[in-house]
Amino acid sequence: MKLIFFRLLLFAIISTTLWSCAPTRSVLPLCYKENLVSASVGGPIIHYGKNITPIPYTSVTYSRGLSDTTTVFASFHPTAAVFGTFQMEVGMNRYIINNDSAKYAVTIAPILNFMRRDSINKFYPQIDVNFIKRSALHDNYFYAGLCNWFEMATQKINGDKQRNIWFPSPQVGYVWNTKKGLMFQTELKYLVPYKRNDYGPVEYLKPLIPYGGLGVYIGAAYKF
Repeated sequence: MKLIFFRLLLFAIISTTLWSCAPTRSVLPLCYKENLVSASVGGPIIHYGKNITPIPYTSVTYSRGLSDTTTVFASFHPTAAVFGTFQMEVGMNRYIINNDSAKYAVTIAPILNFMRRDSINKFYPQIDVNFIKRSALHDNYFYAGLCNWFEMATQKINGDKQRNIWFPSPQVGYVWNTKKGLMFQTELKYLVPYKRNDYGPVEYLKPLIPYGGLGVYIGAAYKF
């Protein structure tokens, strides 16, 4: 039974690494010269017998404030590495709108993802856009947005024509801040809602059968 679960997990990790491996990075841009170290775990929710469980993708991220409006970051994915895929990304997050009096903001994050598996290197551009609503009573905040991955290759590895170049995933999340610099994050993502997932050995939990899948993520961070 454990071997079957391991094989299902391996297939799921290989087949979904592209668009579901992590929650939103540095949701709010940091202040100038602030640093943030974070880690997350979670992924698409799959059926395993009578149970459901999220795929345990892990990621670690370092972020630094270039200014009070722009943050840069770099991430590495340990779970993908254990299963034979080296994956990392670099990116930035910047305010488009930041209304302090109304306690809301809009951010945009251009990101470049790099993956290497079986001597094949792949680059995937990504653009995340989020609306953030801060609490009027404390430093916690809610956010909602759209994660957008893009496939630049015109052909798949097997030579077939690449029909999908845009992989959008709507997301909602919440961030708790403590007075000691610790932050906790939870995020729910609707992964690629137009993509059919009713084939293959892995059965995904789907909001709209048979399209897309639900992903859940939790994370912790320390700001200094």
